[in-house]
Amino acid sequence: MKSSYLLYSLFIVFGEGFSKRLFSKAKVNIPFFNRFSIKTPHHPHPHPHPLSKQCIIDYPKLTFENLTEQDNYDLQWYVIGPSYDFISDKPKKITIWDKDYVVWKNGRSNFFALDDACTHKGVSLSDGKIQNGNIVCPYHGYEFDCNGELKKVPGICFQPSSVQNLSKYKVVEKNGWVYLNTFSDLVKDLDSMKVNIFVEEEVLREDTVQYFDMEYDCYSRILSENSLDIMHIGFVHTFGNTRSPSPIEVYPPRLEGPHHFKTVYVYESGPNSIANKVFNTKHLIVENEFILPHTTVARIIFDEYVNTIITFALPIGENKSKLFVKTYRNFWKNPVGDKITRDLMYRTMLEDKRIIESIKPKSMEGKFNMRFDKLQNTYKTFYKKFIRRVREP
Repeated sequence: MKSSYLLYSLFIVFGEGFSKRLFSKAKVNIPFFNRFSIKTPHHPHPHPHPLSKQCIIDYPKLTFENLTEQDNYDLQWYVIGPSYDFISDKPKKITIWDKDYVVWKNGRSNFFALDDACTHKGVSLSDGKIQNGNIVCPYHGYEFDCNGELKKVPGICFQPSSVQNLSKYKVVEKNGWVYLNTFSDLVKDLDSMKVNIFVEEEVLREDTVQYFDMEYDCYSRILSENSLDIMHIGFVHTFGNTRSPSPIEVYPPRLEGPHHFKTVYVYESGPNSIANKVFNTKHLIVENEFILPHTTVARIIFDEYVNTIITFALPIGENKSKLFVKTYRNFWKNPVGDKITRDLMYRTMLEDKRIIESIKPKSMEGKFNMRFDKLQNTYKTFYKKFIRRVREP
């Protein structure tokens, strides 16, 4: 029924038994479903409807040559961690596509990034320290400022030269995540480029938000495709519905914005599901989106309740990735709801890990497609065209 990473919410769809086990683990010993004080939240779309068929458009026939400099820049933003992972004046190594960067923030929460290799002997600067706003190489004490310029060589008078300097990169903090753009200042004047980063609608509401991450030994595109796969739920996850794994209504992918596609599915809730028995909800609306390079959105809407999963798959290397996850919900805003979310999200991610890590790069393209592969295939087509065109098999 949708991306794995909205699955923690699908216990609402798949029945009471699984949910009872979850609540039991949470050690809540009062009658089931009276354990929560649920206030009916306001949702901006109290009667959400799928995309009208009139608004579906053909896929644009883009080529790499169609992209502007701003487009190319926009496609290089990568989530490198939640905001709370970055401590002031403490350098941190970040690896994207096998290239190392050193990232740090100062006491005013400004972020900086440079190549993680001293221009003198190539030592990792992330093993050094921040001193007077400069990053200090742990080998010979050379100091580079936040723009990558060599400022101090202990015991030596030196003539500044551009060959001594490091490339710098733009880093921004946005909605709980930190993003790094892999365009260096040697390629483009970074100050002349706009920062266009997707902002989910949940940011504007007072939804409960939680953060998760996990490393996977797999190609990053596979992770994102898995987040867009609606048919594996009943077979990979312990609470999936193998009897009715497919939606009853599907609306084709439409272009929402630059590098941003969205589709909508309609599901019939199971006869013994909580959505049916407790909320008296016969149908669910599921919105699924991707934004290049690696953002996916999965949003379940049932009556006035909304559950949303945002994912970003960071490509550490060709066969190593890190999945960052944000979950939003506008109900059960309490510690028990947090625990259920945390336990089920990690369980879901581990179940996916077992399957995803078995997919070899040489086999990941598959030999045929089925009806509900359309959004994944749209993502894969644009990804191969604009993001990673050289090293894929």
